Amino acid sequence: MIKGIKQIYEYRELLISLISKTLNARYKGSFLGFLWTFINPLMHLLIYAFVFQVIFRVQEQNYTMLLFVALLPWTGFSSALMSSMTSVTGHANLVKKIYFPRMILPLSVSLTYIIDYLYCIPILLLAMFMSHLPFTRWILLFPAVLLIHFVFQTGLCLAISAINVRYRDTKQIIGIATMAWFYFTPILYKMSMIPESWTLMGVNLNPRTMIVLLNPMTGIMSGYRASFFHGQAPDAISIIAAVAWAVIALVVGWIVFNKFEKTFAEDL
Repeated sequence: MIKGIKQIYEYRELLISLISKTLNARYKGSFLGFLWTFINPLMHLLIYAFVFQVIFRVQEQNYTMLLFVALLPWTGFSSALMSSMTSVTGHANLVKKIYFPRMILPLSVSLTYIIDYLYCIPILLLAMFMSHLPFTRWILLFPAVLLIHFVFQTGLCLAISAINVRYRDTKQIIGIATMAWFYFTPILYKMSMIPESWTLMGVNLNPRTMIVLLNPMTGIMSGYRASFFHGQAPDAISIIAAVAWAVIALVVGWIVFNKFEKTFAEDL
């Protein structure tokens, strides 16, 4: 892994070029161009406010911001997973003809969506101010949560991008899995809304513990909400679980990518 990281560093200019190309191409030919980076999250916020507070009349205080804080990183996360699937197949000619660390391709996708999310932070801070949410010292923990998010996301992008080269129906599977994952992650709801216990076939279960330990995104979302919404320290168990999952995802993704990379030329 250390050797691979060194190779990626040596080809960092290619990595930066891929990220820049993706960001520039996204709004190429658009009248407002780069401004869409700020307009999109702002429009999402206005839509959430109208739907949940005007139509559904959700009584939860500052529910729109509760939702917005979690939906911003989730949208980038799910988009990164879907985009990473074609990161290798979409550069087939480059992969076949030129030598470079192939991991740069899914890594560039992961980094692009992290940068996209960072562009949305000014809108989030402005929305916090307008919603009278507290700006506490715990906001300083945001980079640590973002790092966990990035490591976990990159691990999945590595694995998915490699598997999709050989098995092209991966896209449909990931699409369904991501949709289900969204509802099993505390985004539309808070952890406190989940029952403390369930009885399934005579067995007592603790769904809160299960969703923390078995769902890596729970700890990440908990960290974002603690920093930006609650203004307090994130739940230690959730963060520890998220860190563990992030490391596992990166190691497994690295191994899977290296295994499938050997047959890229034939599969492409």
